[in-house]
Amino acid sequence: MDNVRSIAKLVATQAFALFIVLNVVVWTICLGYGTYRVFERYGPKLAAFSKSERLAELPNYTGIGWARTHFEEYHFLPSRYLSYVGWRREPFRGKTITLEGPYAQRATVGEANPGKPLVYFFGGSTMWGTGANDANTIPSLVTQIGGFRSQNWGETAWTAHQSLVLLIQLLQEGHRPDVVVFYDGVNEVAHKCRRELTPTSHARERQIQVALSAAKPDEGLSYMLGPLVSLAAQARGAFARRAAAFFDCDEQPRKAQQVADNLLQDWDVARRLVESYGGKFVGILQPVSYYSDTKLDHIRLNAAQRKQFEAVYPLIKEKMAGRRGLHDFTGILNRPEYVYIDFCHLSPNGNRLVAEKMVEVLANGE
Repeated sequence: MDNVRSIAKLVATQAFALFIVLNVVVWTICLGYGTYRVFERYGPKLAAFSKSERLAELPNYTGIGWARTHFEEYHFLPSRYLSYVGWRREPFRGKTITLEGPYAQRATVGEANPGKPLVYFFGGSTMWGTGANDANTIPSLVTQIGGFRSQNWGETAWTAHQSLVLLIQLLQEGHRPDVVVFYDGVNEVAHKCRRELTPTSHARERQIQVALSAAKPDEGLSYMLGPLVSLAAQARGAFARRAAAFFDCDEQPRKAQQVADNLLQDWDVARRLVESYGGKFVGILQPVSYYSDTKLDHIRLNAAQRKQFEAVYPLIKEKMAGRRGLHDFTGILNRPEYVYIDFCHLSPNGNRLVAEKMVEVLANGE
């Protein structure tokens, strides 16, 4: 009888211990899931508000009252997937940003001269206008300064190849610009020189690949553990990004050469297309802080990223030399002003300098 009682007591003790362990596991999972959901929902918003405030306080924006509103609007703009080009922003109407039309293109502000050429501007976020309200984007300023009928087709993080695909779609739809301007270089280096990407990649290629490989139905315990695993993966990934080299064009001359070659090839195909429809093409290598002799003490620059531009930009410049319709703008911001808000984006005064040079190029019919 004593043996039976001892066994029963042991079983009861172990059962109770197992019950405690299971409760700890379940509540840990619930707590982890709750933390994950809070982080997922509010973390980016808190970070965006902090970044908006910091950018608006740069000396570039002294006396500009709309700066913080602009960055707050910018950081919460949704995007949508579109075949072939990758992504475009959703239509939006705010106080500093207006996106409209089937491609949600940035509004151009200014009184155009009806007799002036229709100019389509393509590029990444610097052309789109990060750091500027609608009236101070490069295309808007080109209209205000030179009277050209500008349309802004830029999009954040886009490479020249994405702009080329959109140009093809627009031509198929019946668009007939008199002049097409491609303003590129920064995203070719900043994205294609990332270690996990190739000279033919766009910025989100790896992100899409990972999402597709992970798109499997969750079952049982894996569903409950998913948030914890994801949270751990994010922490591990952040650590790995800090610990490992992020770029490799400076280590791989062949890749650097391919990045430069692809940009020139995209420009060449765009030129042939535009000219076949009776228009003119202008390709511009955009300025970047690493090649600008201007005030930079207000921003932090990445030494590893600098090496990528030092590896690729000279190759692009070399290939541009003597080619019709191609222009190097890397030196046009060489003046003692605060024009950059990070390594490539410009405040309105910087955009105006670029626009003035573009008007000069367009007026000369180059």
